[in-house]
Amino acid sequence: MAMQATFTFQNLGGKPTGAAPPKAFLPADAKERYYDGSDGLRGYLPGQSSLLEILASRYHYVFNGCEYHHDENFVLMILRPIGWGCRLAFYLFSVVFLVIAMMRDPNPVNQYTFSRERDAEGALKNDQTDVFEWAVYVTYIVWVATILTEILTYVVGRGGGGKNPHKGQCSAFPLTLFNRVSINGGENDLRCIQGIILLVWFLALGASASTMLYTVISHLFVKRNVYFMFLFMVFIGFEAFAALSDAISIGGIDGLAVQNKPASWLVSFRVIVMMPVTVIVSIFFCVLCNPPWPSV
Repeated sequence: MAMQATFTFQNLGGKPTGAAPPKAFLPADAKERYYDGSDGLRGYLPGQSSLLEILASRYHYVFNGCEYHHDENFVLMILRPIGWGCRLAFYLFSVVFLVIAMMRDPNPVNQYTFSRERDAEGALKNDQTDVFEWAVYVTYIVWVATILTEILTYVVGRGGGGKNPHKGQCSAFPLTLFNRVSINGGENDLRCIQGIILLVWFLALGASASTMLYTVISHLFVKRNVYFMFLFMVFIGFEAFAALSDAISIGGIDGLAVQNKPASWLVSFRVIVMMPVTVIVSIFFCVLCNPPWPSV
């Protein structure tokens, strides 16, 4: 998403009310839309938009008082930075979690597998019937898929062939998780090196988050630890808010649909398909584990 939204939220609406990007920055069939007062969905989503992008744009429509072209209201102004903060907290927490885990003995990361506790002969303890062991694998696979999709939106957006930022945008701090504006142009060798660094950085964040979730899910499933369930529910909320911040930043003058179409489609796919599946599967998994609640 455009970093300039941090400073000029009103520029994300369908009708420009502030400094607009140069016409060369816009898609060929949208060069006049932001200058002739086009309202509605046609002005909010430039170019040829997919069904997923149109569906994802409805979040912006609803939270903005069922309007595409008006200036953004305070609800969108609040939701967007909250979503960014939740995403940053999720990935930074995963890094801190793994660092602390490496200092523990035993290391909680590899303390349990995706199976209930078994004795030395491999039999389930206390005659447990591990009927729902498949659920833990499904839950983890879904989370890894949604994290991978999220990381790909940054890899494609920052290092892909999207629009180069214009002077009204801020493309600094490329390692953060606040925008998907393409990295600045320049020498091909330098841009290639920047792209490789970004690829390694984002994939490392995805790997750390996936490893942390492996630990949380395994402890919740094996030991039925209620505190890991609380932590897991916080992660669900973090990712839901992060997806919502993406959904309300797809269209507009500097939205994802203008910056990078593949990144816009991936974000829409994550918002419309991956996140609902992730939330439903995760809640079902928590109910399935049914950990004992702490006594008051």
